Amino acid sequence: MTELLTEPIESHDDDFTSTPPPAWPKWIGGLAIAWGALLLTCTGLMTAYIIFLPKLMEQALEGDPMPQAMQPGALDWVLLAVGALLVFVLLFGGIFCVMRNPISRVVILFWGVVTIPLTLVNFVRQQDVQESLQEWAQQYPNNQLAQQLTMGGQTGQQINQIVGLAVTVIIGVLIPAFFIIWFGFIKTKPWQFTGSDDDLL
Repeated sequence: MTELLTEPIESHDDDFTSTPPPAWPKWIGGLAIAWGALLLTCTGLMTAYIIFLPKLMEQALEGDPMPQAMQPGALDWVLLAVGALLVFVLLFGGIFCVMRNPISRVVILFWGVVTIPLTLVNFVRQQDVQESLQEWAQQYPNNQLAQQLTMGGQTGQQINQIVGLAVTVIIGVLIPAFFIIWFGFIKTKPWQFTGSDDDLL
């Protein structure tokens, strides 16, 4: 009996000091939601722009025909529709991420992988639009809109192209690339999505 009482109790300190699995930081999900909300706003503005542009341009054209580039075509509507769908994919991915649901990794990875080539296609499309507008401006040099388009000459056009490229890279490439790297190469296991906020890596 004495031996039973004096027998050392097995220590379980390791159970209390062991570090639990790292958790996926909720701010990443919040970033995805905020970015998705911003893109949703931009998509709404772009939709309104495409729908109401012809009416808004009638007075500015001063009787001259509308530039072909400013008339939305099938490609523009496809890009807009796919872009809008991807926005909701990102929003759902962000919500799942905040909920620490491992499916968020797949959803956000899908968004990033599809968004980058779509952004590049849209950038090429916008460059074609700019070139078409410049050609139209040369055909109607007396038009007030044409004069605004040619303001600044070739230097102004180059600056606009550089600015457009920078915005495209930041918005359409760097942000998706961040999510692709983080979800595709850093956090790849389901257990990395669970835990408490105090255990984040």
